[in-house]
Amino acid sequence: MDRPEAVSSPQPSIAAVVLNWRDAANTSACIASLAQDGGLNQIVIVDNEADGTLRQALDTSDAPDHVLLERSENGGFSAGVNVGLRYALDAGADFALVINNDARLHEGALSAMLAKFERDASVGIVGPAILNEDGSLQALGPAIGFPLRIDETAGSTSPDFVTWACVLVSRRLLETIGLLDETFFMYWEDVEFGYRARAAGFGVAIAPDATVAHAVSSSHSIAGDRVQLYSAYGLGRVAARQRHFLLASVIRATLRVGKRVAAGRFRFGADIWLAYQDGLRQTEQPAFERVTKDAWPR
Repeated sequence: MDRPEAVSSPQPSIAAVVLNWRDAANTSACIASLAQDGGLNQIVIVDNEADGTLRQALDTSDAPDHVLLERSENGGFSAGVNVGLRYALDAGADFALVINNDARLHEGALSAMLAKFERDASVGIVGPAILNEDGSLQALGPAIGFPLRIDETAGSTSPDFVTWACVLVSRRLLETIGLLDETFFMYWEDVEFGYRARAAGFGVAIAPDATVAHAVSSSHSIAGDRVQLYSAYGLGRVAARQRHFLLASVIRATLRVGKRVAAGRFRFGADIWLAYQDGLRQTEQPAFERVTKDAWPR
């Protein structure tokens, strides 16, 4: 009796999503490195607050095949990434590899992350081991302690969330719980997404044998102190969504304010507290966004 032939599963379609903001050099280098991984079917670049610089850089270089989506405004990390995710899903991607433009996949990282989904059908999102440029560990299986202090290198095998500096997320998860929450401009959106995924019954996993090099974000140095206001606002918003975080968030926000007051930055301390309160009230537009960028932080 002849044995039935094995039926191989079709190769999943994977799209990479890369967000750019005023950093054409890093983005060009990132997609060049991504093009070397044969597991990717498409590279989608979202250019926040596009001024043509990135388009020109890609047009005049030996850039790999890609899709460039330009946005006139800078709606933040979540909104920008979501533009790329929607495009990837509409194009039929089974998985989306979201990666910062200043991160670089190491050989075999994508296949190692994909293997996590193949071994456990409940997994919805996987994060790699993220390394600093000198090879030291930057993030792996982060854990949240009290008062909402995040240990990025805890190595938890079942973390509450994974950092979106690099993640592989399934279509099934995105279609079930939705995309990133765009009310988070930057910071804490990954925590909120992780808890939402787990609440829906999906696993959040890490692939420690998948490694990614990640430089210090250049966008943070451009934005300066303003990122601290977005972080405080995000802290308040995540506590509003996850009420068990409320007490811890108050303590953490108070400590943040105290640190600035101790440094003599009294008005900046007040700005951070107000940003946290705006987040806790889930104010659609925090106070520091309702004035000119030169006015805050103070």
